[in-house]
Amino acid sequence: MRIHTLRGPKLEESVLGASSSRARSITRVLEEALEASVLAVGATAGAIYIGQNVDCLRCVVSHGPGAKSLLERGDSPHPDLAARALGRRTPFVVPSFREDSELSIHAAEETWIALFAPLNDGGRPLGVLQLTDPEPPFRFSERETRIVEGLSRYITTSLIQTSSLRRQEGLAARDPLTGLRNLRELNTELTKAVSSARRSERDMAIMFVDIDHLKRVNSKLGHAAGSEALKRTGKALGEAATGVGEVFRFGGDEFVVVQKRASKESARALADHLRSHVAASTAGPMRPGGTLPRITVSVGVATLRGLRDLNGQPPSDLKSRLMTTADRALFRAKGAGRNRVVLATPRDDRR
Repeated sequence: MRIHTLRGPKLEESVLGASSSRARSITRVLEEALEASVLAVGATAGAIYIGQNVDCLRCVVSHGPGAKSLLERGDSPHPDLAARALGRRTPFVVPSFREDSELSIHAAEETWIALFAPLNDGGRPLGVLQLTDPEPPFRFSERETRIVEGLSRYITTSLIQTSSLRRQEGLAARDPLTGLRNLRELNTELTKAVSSARRSERDMAIMFVDIDHLKRVNSKLGHAAGSEALKRTGKALGEAATGVGEVFRFGGDEFVVVQKRASKESARALADHLRSHVAASTAGPMRPGGTLPRITVSVGVATLRGLRDLNGQPPSDLKSRLMTTADRALFRAKGAGRNRVVLATPRDDRR
């Protein structure tokens, strides 16, 4: 039996807007569920469609004649039958259809039988399981319908659990105050960025960004104002880096920006833009009262090719050296009066 599956980002986007997950692949879950369903009822063809209404239903797993083409076209079942399935809680059999009907999966014979099972989370439709063209005696019995009902509940539970796990992972990857990606995400993404830059023989940059005098804001206006300063700074950095760099919350009053394609000149230009945008967009009224003063930042910048020696160094070591070098450049920026950008030199890459 060959199951055809919509893979990669298209499937992930189709399944409840899911993102990447360490959970067992939803692709594999759906493949196994369709295989079990086809075998359980002796069907010749089958498909699983994901979507919450008729207009957005998309085939993500398919088996039988024309299965691969069905996935590529992204067809959905006949709209009337799809609407009927999405509005029900139990499977139903469509007893006889001609091959020229608008249903997506066509059997080799002129007439065939279809079994539809809703994938329904209480009152919320998630999709449809469709099985067609049963083997002799060419019918879907009441027993087989009950079997498919149980399998559809399994598919629904798997979708819900996978979506929940992915939402939890998404939350775990974000800093709760600023909504930016956190230190764990930074370590992972920076190692990947260094590896990619080395393979492509191009340069990249990392920037340590530190809020100037955040303790003064806390002591004068309270910790709520300090938290607001962090949120506004994170938002401003994200705005300034859009399309050019990725922003992470490092911890405390520090942020990190990773520029995956850079030169010394472009890195310096981005760092200056980050600094000026924060200063221009953070001051203003706060809720429930008071005014946040203008926030400034100091920035230390290090580039991969600015390190002393790259030969024979694994990406994890280069990542650590980049972070240390940028941090030393940041220290010099703060020592020189703050609200400025300092580009690291080879001397900052000392062991």
